Parts: sequence; C-alpha cells; structure tokens
Amino acid sequence: MYNINAKISKILFIFVLFYSAQCFAKPIKHDIHYPDGNGPFPAIVTLHTSGGYGPTKKWIENYKSKVWTERGYVVYAPDFFNRHGITPKSRMDTFSVYREEIERELSEIVQLVKKDPKVDGKNVFAIGFSNGGFWASYLAGTQKVNAGASHYGVWKANMGRSIENPFPMEYFTKDSNPVLALHGADDGTQRMRHVQQAWDIVSSSGANITTHVYPGADHAWDSKSKRFDAWNPQITQDALKRTITFFESNLRK
Repeated sequence: MYNINAKISKILFIFVLFYSAQCFAKPIKHDIHYPDGNGPFPAIVTLHTSGGYGPTKKWIENYKSKVWTERGYVVYAPDFFNRHGITPKSRMDTFSVYREEIERELSEIVQLVKKDPKVDGKNVFAIGFSNGGFWASYLAGTQKVNAGASHYGVWKANMGRSIENPFPMEYFTKDSNPVLALHGADDGTQRMRHVQQAWDIVSSSGANITTHVYPGADHAWDSKSKRFDAWNPQITQDALKRTITFFESNLRK
C-alpha cells in the first residue's frame, strides 16, 4: 500500500510540475489591436498603471488602442499584474518581488510582437503610464524596443531610496535605446525632486533620455478618474503628439 501511495504521489507531483510549466510557458495575458490594412505596421506595447489592466484602458486616454491604431500602429497591451495576482494595494511588489519575472514576461511579449506577420519587426516601441512607465524604461533601456516613452512614470520605485532599489535607472547604459520621459511639476505620486535625481543618474550613464516637465501638472493628467482629479486635455494631446514625434524619429528602414 505504501509503495502504491508513493507512486501515486510521485505521479501527481510530476503532473503538477508539468501543468505549471505548461501554464507559465504561455505568454502573459494580453490584448492585440490592428489598424486597417495588411501591414506590416510598426507596433507599440502599451503598459498599464498600478490601477491594473481593465480600468486603466477606460480612463487613460492615451492608453486606448484606437489612439494608436488610427495612427497605423499594431497595439499589444499586456496585463503584467494578472499572473502574479498583483493589485493596486500590492503594486510595490511589481518593482521588487516580481521584477525579474515581469522583465522576462514583457521581453517574451516583445518577441511575440516581432513575430507577428502584420508587424514590422524592426519597429517596435513601448509606452507606459505611471507603473507602466517603469517597464517602458526597462524595454528601452535594455534595447528590447526601438524607443520607450514614460508618461508620469515610476522613476523611484522605493519612494526615493535609490540605494535600496536602483531601478529603473540600473537598466540604462550608453548603449540603451532612447527614452522620452514626460512628467508633471506638481506630481504628488512620483515627486519631481526624486524624478530629477533619477533622470540625472540615467543621463550620467550616457543613455539617450529626452525629458519634458509640464508646469502645474499632477500625476495622471490623461485620467478622468476622480481619484486623481488631474484631467488636462491640453497636456494629454501634447504628450501624445510628443510621443508620436519621438517614435517617428526612431523608426528604422
């Protein structure tokens, strides 16, 4: 009886390992949206805030797929919270507990984008908002995408204690691909004094970083959420225009 139970337990253990491996071999949950036509098109990976995937798509204007498909981009929108059960309350785990796993998972998404027959694999970009700005910095800093844009992004994931957590600054070197960083002077979530320190570190690495600060702007200027009450349509449109121009300047033939 003992031998039979032991064998059954061993079989079940192997099955669980196999099932887990199969599950996690799949890319993380993501949506895909295409422009009209056959392509191949440039592509953009859009990266959500700490509010998560679903709600973010509704209230972040520049995140919406239509904004990008109308301009001829294929949109891949990965949910990097879902697999790890991250919530707005546990959002800081994104930058510490699950950082290396999310790095791998987003890198896999980029590879998936580049294999898409409707995508011009030479021209893949990333845009991130708040939490997602951290990951756009990762993808550009480590040369996974042509260029990245961080809108009111996380630049000090540990509330300014860079010695304890040197990311996303540590992703950047002189060989990094360009990044555009847009931020509000009155951002109460990612305060400008910490952000400027991070930008200085990135610049000192030799990386190509372009920055712009919006006077009087708070966190999430393209948000219609009452939580932030920072909605500013003029800044929203300017940020979109700057980002599109930045990406176009980094298109490869």
